[in-house]
Amino acid sequence: MATYLAPVGSGFGDVLISLPVVQALIDKGEETYFVKRSFRQEGVPLRVEGLAGDLLEEEVQSRLGPDDTYLNLRAHPIQTDYLWGSPEFESIFGVTRMEKIITHIANDWGLNISFEKLHPLRFTERADVRGKILFVPGTDGYYKHWPHSYWMELRAELSARGLDVIVVGRPSESPSVKALLDSGLPWAESVTAGDAIDVVSSARAVVAVDTGLMHVAVQQGVPVMAFIHPSNFHERSAANCFNFHGVLCPTACGRDTVPKEGITASDALEVGLKFDHHICQMPIGQNCMAGVAPQAVLAEMTRRQII
Repeated sequence: MATYLAPVGSGFGDVLISLPVVQALIDKGEETYFVKRSFRQEGVPLRVEGLAGDLLEEEVQSRLGPDDTYLNLRAHPIQTDYLWGSPEFESIFGVTRMEKIITHIANDWGLNISFEKLHPLRFTERADVRGKILFVPGTDGYYKHWPHSYWMELRAELSARGLDVIVVGRPSESPSVKALLDSGLPWAESVTAGDAIDVVSSARAVVAVDTGLMHVAVQQGVPVMAFIHPSNFHERSAANCFNFHGVLCPTACGRDTVPKEGITASDALEVGLKFDHHICQMPIGQNCMAGVAPQAVLAEMTRRQII
């Protein structure tokens, strides 16, 4: 008898945010398999201690035996009957937070999960990252970017304290990553998801925008300074994560609250965010995350004795 668990979405970070449910199943002694919902999730489940294996979503039905169980975090009524973040949703369930939603679903399945006591993924230490502060600047929307000058100012402050900084991300896909590399910051290459997990796990601390690698740092217990947009759902509650909040996007940012076609389907692939996001229309240096000052980040790192 086996249990197959499909995560809350198709993205890289959706694996990490779903892991407390996986861990609860493993802790119960169940033979647990992780169902990958897209290519973006390749390589991550294999790092979970105690997991029996993983498979693609399209393979599930052919693998299910008569006594097996398929738990799909996308198929619960809280997902299929509501649009997360909508006024209707929040009037019933309160402010939208992914941890809260997943806990609600897990409880309905009879599982007690914890987002505070996380089990780190297996990793191999990267000597080129050991003891360094890792910058994670790349994400899926300009409205979540931290200004380039802020990264550079924080790097200068850290260097003045004798701490090395290294950047992770794909410059071919992220203008923010490319800009930092063009400014002379060193780069930790990560070709695969496993590489990225190794890089993040080896760092002294992580400074990250809201993206999958931020969730890796949380899972691994690495101190992480996370820049969270208030309209997003990904604030983390683990003690090693400190959340800095941006401001709500103004109308100029062009946020569209019309749900995408098919977004509530339990088998939908494009399930990351519930809004279409556009390039921030604010002047350079005044985007929605610009209110998070480098000195505030530095102060929190000092308070936590990271630096």
